[in-house]
Amino acid sequence: KIVVIGGVAGGASAAARLRRLDENAEILLLQSGPDVSFASCGMPYYIGGEITDRNKMAVQTPSSLRARLNIDVRVNTLVDKIDVEAKTVNAKNERTGETLHESYDHLILAVGAKPFK
Repeated sequence: KIVVIGGVAGGASAAARLRRLDENAEILLLQSGPDVSFASCGMPYYIGGEITDRNKMAVQTPSSLRARLNIDVRVNTLVDKIDVEAKTVNAKNERTGETLHESYDHLILAVGAKPFK
């Protein structure tokens, strides 16, 4: 079982590549926001008006990753604890309040970055 934390460009690409390498792997993708596989580098073009449809920056959707690649995608889910010794992650769906406690064999961190002053 492979857990990928972060589902924008890096995490979604890693999960898709893992699926191509092993069609039987159990892959769980945890994304804190509502979007996955999002081309955030296109944001200046969206703000500048060159791209008028925000959805055109999404390469995949949670449902397309599930349907096409058999990846278990959980959006709006914030990981709040990683126990590397027990190989578990705890997370909470920020919309529903549902909590998750998932074990893993391999963990990929692809959480990106946030600007700071």
